[in-house]
Amino acid sequence: MHGEIIAIGDELVSGKVLNTTGSFAANKLFSAGCQITRITSIGDDPDDIEECLLTAIKRSEYVIITGGLGPTSDDITNEVAAKALGRPLVPNEVILEKIRRAERRFVNPVSLSEKLAWLPEGAEVLNPEGCAAGYLLIHKDIPLFFLPGVPGELEDHMVQRVIPRLNELIAGKLYVRQQTFKVFGLAETEINTLLEKLESSQDGLSIGYYPNFPEVNVTATVKGVNPEEVNKIFEMACDTIKKHLDKNIVAVNEETLEEVVGRLLSENHGVLVLAESCTGGLLSQRVTSIPGSSGWFERAVITYSDKSKEDLLGVSRETLSCYGAVSHRTAEEMADGVKRLAGTGYSLAVTGIAGPSGGTSQKPVGTVYIALSTPERTVVERFQFAGTRHMIQVLAAETALDWLRRYLSYGTYFPGYRSAGQAA
Repeated sequence: MHGEIIAIGDELVSGKVLNTTGSFAANKLFSAGCQITRITSIGDDPDDIEECLLTAIKRSEYVIITGGLGPTSDDITNEVAAKALGRPLVPNEVILEKIRRAERRFVNPVSLSEKLAWLPEGAEVLNPEGCAAGYLLIHKDIPLFFLPGVPGELEDHMVQRVIPRLNELIAGKLYVRQQTFKVFGLAETEINTLLEKLESSQDGLSIGYYPNFPEVNVTATVKGVNPEEVNKIFEMACDTIKKHLDKNIVAVNEETLEEVVGRLLSENHGVLVLAESCTGGLLSQRVTSIPGSSGWFERAVITYSDKSKEDLLGVSRETLSCYGAVSHRTAEEMADGVKRLAGTGYSLAVTGIAGPSGGTSQKPVGTVYIALSTPERTVVERFQFAGTRHMIQVLAAETALDWLRRYLSYGTYFPGYRSAGQAA
């Protein structure tokens, strides 16, 4: 089932606001097996909106329209849709009463505008009790979802209402299975080569490659009318992908690498601590973004200067003088120091030159030392990453987390791969 997204608003075409809602909607639709062929951003011009909507209806099996449902004068989506589709605007009594109840709470109410309650005839309100009531219109057998443009409101509608309704509408027509593998340590072209034979092996199977730096997302999708046959092909495809990509698969579907690491630490009754220099807290941010991380993460120390490495982590002055802050010895002492400080079993330490300046012929920009310390030993590896300052920091953080994942999953003390973005 293929469709498109139309995002409405002058703020989108002027560049003042990034169209994150379109990306979010497309991602959720794709994950549900609904193909998106176009994402169009358009300004608040009635003629342009009408033309775009009517064109989309002719060529798509469903359309998602976002933005322009608010109470202000520049919110014109409902009026334009009503005119374009030949459906008069009629009041929705549930929304109307909700607006009036809200206004009665104030001594001197500022009207919330009953404009919000006037919708094209035949509109099925998706969430009449919510902050913004998106709606569905079936026009010439084409589902048209009109959604608020505010990111939080749109996201709620997409997950809780649009995807379930689309599934109802296509039920019995097509059976879809899909899984996304998040891969790190292999370039997109390398992955493509490994899976080339699989791509053309079965009817109904498609393999997609989507760079999402520093990872590559590989999606296997199988569609068909026979659920048994779809399941058979899907399981075969997933098994083949796992076999070829093996340890480079860091997570699956919505799970993230840091979530996988947290789950593995919990299963091993381990607690992690971090010592960061060139990543400046990026590792810590990723770890603490996971709900419940307090159960397996104890602390992080950001030691950016030589003095802080010495004062807080016990890195010896001799090490810093003889080998430098970016060195095998410093990374090792950072990892051991923070672990000793916290009294835990696992630590990661990162020190390097993120650039764009500061490199030398012996240690060029992108040189990063990562130390992994476990209850048994501490191991350090040198990496040579390429890219901008931010890219180097991201690659360093991803590599450190992935190294810990590999140790917890497979018991390996060495990364065992040339990390994506690392110079050959």
